[in-house]
Amino acid sequence: MIDLHGHLGRYAFPIPDLTAAGVVHVMDRCGVARMVCSHMQCMSADDAWGNSQVLSCMRQAPGRILGYVSVFPATPERVHDSVSRWLDAGFTGLKLHDANGFRYDDPAYLPAYELANARAMPVLLHTWGGAPQFGAALAMARRFPDLTLILAHGGSANPDAYISTVLAAPNIVMDTCFSRCPLGLLEYLVKGAGADRVVFGSDCYFYSLTQQLGKVMAADLDEAVQRKVLFENAERILSAIRPARTGP
Repeated sequence: MIDLHGHLGRYAFPIPDLTAAGVVHVMDRCGVARMVCSHMQCMSADDAWGNSQVLSCMRQAPGRILGYVSVFPATPERVHDSVSRWLDAGFTGLKLHDANGFRYDDPAYLPAYELANARAMPVLLHTWGGAPQFGAALAMARRFPDLTLILAHGGSANPDAYISTVLAAPNIVMDTCFSRCPLGLLEYLVKGAGADRVVFGSDCYFYSLTQQLGKVMAADLDEAVQRKVLFENAERILSAIRPARTGP
């Protein structure tokens, strides 16, 4: 299984083991082969330190812990330089946040999308059912058709808006991480958006990996659909990543 929404680092609640080995131990217990992680500092201006911590974990657990670049969009130039540096270091995609006061279509974010688009990388956006988030995500997906936008927390508020946004562009998917997840929600999202457009995300450490995995495995979905959600869709997204273009 592949988890496309993980986190590393300390936050405002107790986390007993902050090490890469601790994360891999939980992944092994649950049968998760790879987890793509951003640092808890993805919502702050201390993104460089957070990215360096993710890179350290990537090197301690190669092939198991992959990295999303976090970036604080102070200026387009800063975003371009920061994202370029971390992608060249081996990161797998981007994790963007709007809790920092910047909309997802803010001009300062554009270099990040451009770099991800050039490499056909995934870009994970924190969403929680807000119309401005969906509108900005759709605009960026249409402007940068080679990247894959992942809407986090599918169905957390206004499930129909998640479905309609995913269906509005072929390079948008949604992930499954949502702690409350009312009975039947996952089935509703899969039926509405299609089994190819929903990917597994746990939001570990915010949510328990075991709980988030259990809700998918216990959902009323046949085995072929579960396989798409838990592995095949993510594998398709990650295998599409291409190396940076060099030269003219």
